[in-house]
Amino acid sequence: MIYIACGSIIITVGLLWLVYPAKHPNHFYGYFSYLAQVNKHSFHFAQVRASLNFIFFGLIQLSLGVGIRLLNWDKYFFLWLLTFYLFLIFPIMATEKSLKKFLLDRHELPADYIDPDDVRQGRTKGFKNRK
Repeated sequence: MIYIACGSIIITVGLLWLVYPAKHPNHFYGYFSYLAQVNKHSFHFAQVRASLNFIFFGLIQLSLGVGIRLLNWDKYFFLWLLTFYLFLIFPIMATEKSLKKFLLDRHELPADYIDPDDVRQGRTKGFKNRK
């Protein structure tokens, strides 16, 4: 049941963003990230791509929810409760990856951008920073 409810909400958000996209970056409505704020083209690309990703992953989650309901696997509620949030993370990850590729192809990726996949933490002793 949680997959059906969450999938329906994700699809609704994706459809709202597709039909009524945000005109400018804000924290309340639309897709908002560091890469989306680089310029107008990246913001427009992020809005469209995020809405399509939300619709796609929402449909997957909704269909999984219907399948779980039809197969009477509702008794594994705690398993579904522990995994439903992944479908909130996947569209954001897919949008950020495609937005990074879009900006790289246009040679507009900010110089101060640090790819989260490339960050490696080293062990440090005390208050020293390892360089």
